Amino acid sequence: MIKTMLLLFLTIAIASVCWEAHGGTTQNAEAGACLDCHGQKGDSMRFQDGSKKEVFVNADEWAQSVHGNILTCTDCHRDISGVPHTPKKMQDARDFTLQQSNTCQRCHYAYFTRVLDSIHYEMLKSGLREAPTCVDCHGSHGIRSLKTPRLEVNNRCGSCHTDVFDTYKKSVHGKLAMAGNNDVPVCTDCHGAHAILNPNQTQFHLNSYQICAKCHADQEKMKRYGLNPNVLTTYLEDFHGASTKAYAAELRDPKKPIATCTDCHGIHDIVSFKGGIARANILKACQRCHAQVPATFTDAWLSHYQASIDKYPAVWIVKWAYRILIPLIILGLILHILLHLWRLGTRR
Repeated sequence: MIKTMLLLFLTIAIASVCWEAHGGTTQNAEAGACLDCHGQKGDSMRFQDGSKKEVFVNADEWAQSVHGNILTCTDCHRDISGVPHTPKKMQDARDFTLQQSNTCQRCHYAYFTRVLDSIHYEMLKSGLREAPTCVDCHGSHGIRSLKTPRLEVNNRCGSCHTDVFDTYKKSVHGKLAMAGNNDVPVCTDCHGAHAILNPNQTQFHLNSYQICAKCHADQEKMKRYGLNPNVLTTYLEDFHGASTKAYAAELRDPKKPIATCTDCHGIHDIVSFKGGIARANILKACQRCHAQVPATFTDAWLSHYQASIDKYPAVWIVKWAYRILIPLIILGLILHILLHLWRLGTRR
């Protein structure tokens, strides 16, 4: 069995070397033949509605793409044969894009199936032809490596979600992201890349605390910015967090709103909670559900810090007093009952 596996790996390695030495040259030659025509500006394809789409391909952009040294033109445009090409019967340019995006599944089937579960595909099925497909997000001939700057992800999403992107850029996350900080979340960190869920669904809201926890429960990352790393622990210890976790685990709809991170801190418009703005924002958040609470309602909030001798010492003292007194009281009651039973027994 081991010999068979070693032979298989050796065969793959030899094939890879041969491909590098010979196959790549053949592919480049085929691409060059296509670019003899498509590398020149001016030509376009016409659709049934009378519109046109330019068929120019930037040779340098293609060569520098992730597919440039791997695929040939006909790997994606497999139905192309003969020159001039047989015209396709398509309504318009968007129809062409939608059809061409399906070719990605031949290589990227795992990612393609995830897209089928996304809100984008649901919108596409409902008839919204503008819903993004593979090439809308990744491009067509100039597809770049996923190791490109993370800010490019935001720019891609922002090309459709303009209002959300404008709001995000003003947030504490957005300002750092625009400055090139790689620690802060970009769109796909919170929403995912392919299996993007509907953010309006109850389960997305209930599980949103886990998204925030990916960064805000990271001790090392929070230490770099002087932020409290115990936000997840303290949230799950209170009524809101415990309830949210229970409903999310059981896939149940709580019917009534339960506060998660985004309800208090915002979603795309998150601002720094340092300074007096924190209490004011928290009070507004509380009053959305607890309309009658006074301004002093948030005085009991510990800002996600766990009570200690250094932080909120009065709360810490009361907490430990209860931890000591309650067991002593219970032991005293048990002792009292035992003594009472002993007394009854000795009277007989």
